[in-house]
Amino acid sequence: MRQVGLSDLDIAARAVMMVEPEDQPTQAARLIAAAHCADHVRKRTGHPAPDGGTGSLYAQASLARPAAHGVADAAYCEALMTVLAALKAHRAAHLPR
Repeated sequence: MRQVGLSDLDIAARAVMMVEPEDQPTQAARLIAAAHCADHVRKRTGHPAPDGGTGSLYAQASLARPAAHGVADAAYCEALMTVLAALKAHRAAHLPR
């Protein structure tokens, strides 16, 4: 997966907000895994993945129809923490120690 910046985290949190709270950890992990796979396709072929992913979390979350920009209320903060936890778990599983 490409480098993750603040805009990636924002749009991923807004995409996670679009599902029920109990489904948010799964949605966050799915977005991160899809971005990871799309990045492999992009590196191997030189083209975006067939689903439109370019390997960035931003691109993958954009495909998931994120919530509109809003205030950093409790729901947004919870979604952002969910994305960060999923990203931490992904990195622990995929980065060399």
